[in-house]
Amino acid sequence: MIHGIRVVLRPVEEHDHALIHAWQNDPEVWWLMDYEGPFSMEDIGESERRAREEGHPFVIEVDGTPIGRIGLNQFRRRDRICSLYVLIGERSAWEKGYGTDAVAALIDEAFDRYDLHRIELWSLADNARAIHVYDKCGFELDARLPERSWKDGAWVDRVVMSVTRDRFDDAPASRELRAHRAT
Repeated sequence: MIHGIRVVLRPVEEHDHALIHAWQNDPEVWWLMDYEGPFSMEDIGESERRAREEGHPFVIEVDGTPIGRIGLNQFRRRDRICSLYVLIGERSAWEKGYGTDAVAALIDEAFDRYDLHRIELWSLADNARAIHVYDKCGFELDARLPERSWKDGAWVDRVVMSVTRDRFDDAPASRELRAHRAT
């Protein structure tokens, strides 16, 4: 388990699949995460199996209640780089700082445990809430990829962002996490 300020990250368990299924089939989550179609329970089971084989998936909990998932994958050991994904599926948990807390806790652990140089991600350019979280954790824009997703009859850009250990250490979310852990 990984502890943030207000969140705990724990490994995904099979009993979490029903929640993940509900979250990933929520229309707004589906749009923001750029999923291509609805998910069956079999899809979730297969996705979580792959997530365990290829990386480190976690459920985000607040006071023992699951609110989302987060993880690392696409490890490139030689380059000391991996990718991050995060989803706050419980709408009641949106815009309360849990995403920032979860991202900061996981990337702090990842830099230390896996001796990473960089963590990268992509997001829809229109996902302002997610980009705000990434900014607070020290991520910087690496590229804007025009017209990468067809959504609701129009093209939407994607952004690629990344953070190094030094940038994370200087980020507001990192400083807040360190101050909390020092108390």
